[in-house]
Amino acid sequence: MDCPKCGFVLIEDRWICENCGAEIQIVPDFELELENSISEVLLHVADEINPQRKETVAQAIEEEVTKEEDAGQEKQLIPITNKLKRYLIIASSIFVFLVLAIPSTIAIYRNNSAPYQISQAKAYEAAGDYGQAILRMAKANSIRPNDAEIKLLWAAYCFSDEDYDQALEILLEMIHSPRFTWAEKDICYANIIIIWHMMGKYQEINDLLLASRDEDLIAEYQHYLSSPPIFSEGPGEYTGKVSLALTSEAEGKIYFTLDGSEPTKDSLIYKEPILLDGGDFQIAAVFENEFGILSEIVLGNFTIGLLIPESPIVPLTSGRYIEQTQIIVEALEDYEVYYTIDGSDPTIESELYLEPIEMALGVTEYRFVAVDPNGHFSDIVSREFEFRLNSEITLEMAVANVITAQVRRGRIVDISGKATEEEGYYEYLIDSLIEIEDKGLYYMIIEYYYESGEKPQRTGHIFAASVYTGEAVHLIYNDVGVLDAVRL
Repeated sequence: MDCPKCGFVLIEDRWICENCGAEIQIVPDFELELENSISEVLLHVADEINPQRKETVAQAIEEEVTKEEDAGQEKQLIPITNKLKRYLIIASSIFVFLVLAIPSTIAIYRNNSAPYQISQAKAYEAAGDYGQAILRMAKANSIRPNDAEIKLLWAAYCFSDEDYDQALEILLEMIHSPRFTWAEKDICYANIIIIWHMMGKYQEINDLLLASRDEDLIAEYQHYLSSPPIFSEGPGEYTGKVSLALTSEAEGKIYFTLDGSEPTKDSLIYKEPILLDGGDFQIAAVFENEFGILSEIVLGNFTIGLLIPESPIVPLTSGRYIEQTQIIVEALEDYEVYYTIDGSDPTIESELYLEPIEMALGVTEYRFVAVDPNGHFSDIVSREFEFRLNSEITLEMAVANVITAQVRRGRIVDISGKATEEEGYYEYLIDSLIEIEDKGLYYMIIEYYYESGEKPQRTGHIFAASVYTGEAVHLIYNDVGVLDAVRL
C-alpha cells in the first residue's frame, strides 16, 4: 500500500507514513462524486418506500434543471467506476442491515422495558382483558422485581380477574419482604384483609394481625381479632369478696366456667361482674368475636377468704314513733354505708348514707350495710319503724282525702284510681312529713301512674293532706320559688 501523500511504500499494518508522517486512513475519504452516488442509491430506496416523496423530489429536480438550462449550464454525468460500485454495494448492505435490525432492536428494547410493559397492561385493562394485563405486569415484575407499584398493580389486576390466590401470593410476599416500606406494607395488609373478608377467611385475618405485632394495624382492624378475655383482678388469694369483671378488646361474647372446665359456646355467657364471695374458684374464659372466631382460653385460680368489716351502728331501736324522728347511722372512718327501705339487701348501687335520715311515715324497714375501702361488705343491720303522728288524721285518711279530691276534679273515675283519659291507673302513696311555712305540717303524698302489668312510675305531681284537718292540697312552688300548698 502506498502513502496517498508522498507515494512512499508503506509497511504492512502501519498507520503513519515513515517518510512524510501523514496519517493513513483505512477507509478512504469519499470523493464528492462518490458521496453523491451513495446518496442517490439511498434516496432511490426511500422513493420505493414513499412514492409521494419520489414525485416531490422529481419535481424539485426538474425545476433545478430548468434553472441550470436557463443559465446555460450543462449537467455532467460522472461515470461510475468499479471503485464507486464497490462503495454503493457496501452502503446498500448497511442500509438493508439497518432496515432489518432496527425492528428487532426495538422489539428487544420493549420486551425488556418495564414502562412499556406497564403501558401495555393498562391498555389491556382498558379493553377488559385482565388475563393479558396480568401477563404484562408479570413481565414488568421480572424486569423490576423490587418495585412496589408494579407489584400492587399486578395484584390489583389479579383481584379484578378474580384470581384471589395469585393476588394474595403477591401481597403476602411483599409484607414478608424487607425490601418494602411500612407504608407499602400497610397497603398490602389492607388488601389482604379485604380479600380474606370476601372469602370468609376470618381466622386467617386474626392470625395475620396477631403475627404482625403492629399496634397501629391491630387497632385499626381490632374487630377482626379474637384476643383472650382480660380479668379485672389477677388470680391469687383474697381476704374478702371479689367482683371479677371480664373484658375484651373487641365486640363479641365471652363464655366462662367456674370449675376450670373448657368453656364453649354452650357455657355461661358473661354479662356482669362475677361475685366471688368465699371459697376456691377456677375461672376459665374464652372470647368469640363477631365472625365466630374463638380466642385462646384464659384461666385464673382465685381463693377467697372473707374478712368481714364491722357492721354499721344504728342507735335507734325498732318500734313505733309518734313524733318526727331522725335515723342516725355510725360507721368506722373510711367506710361507706348504703341502705334500702323496700326490704331488699343494700349494695353499692343503693342509696348512700350521707346525713341523718328523716323517718318515713307508716311502717318501713331500713337495711344498712358498711363497705370498707377494699370493697368488702359487712353484715346487714335492719331496723323497722312505725311512724304515726298523734293526730286524728291517719295516713289512710290523708290518702283517701287526696283520692276523693281527684275524683271530684275528674282526674280519676273512682277510688280504684282508674284514669278518666288514659287506659291505666293512678296510685297515691305516703312519702313523708313536710312543713309548709305559715300553714303547718302535711303528709306528703306522691302520685304514680301504671298500666296493667307495668311498674308504677312517678308522674311528677305531689299532693298532701293536712296533719291536723285532713285537707287535700297540691304542692307547688310559687313565684318566689317557695313550696306552697294549693287547695284541691
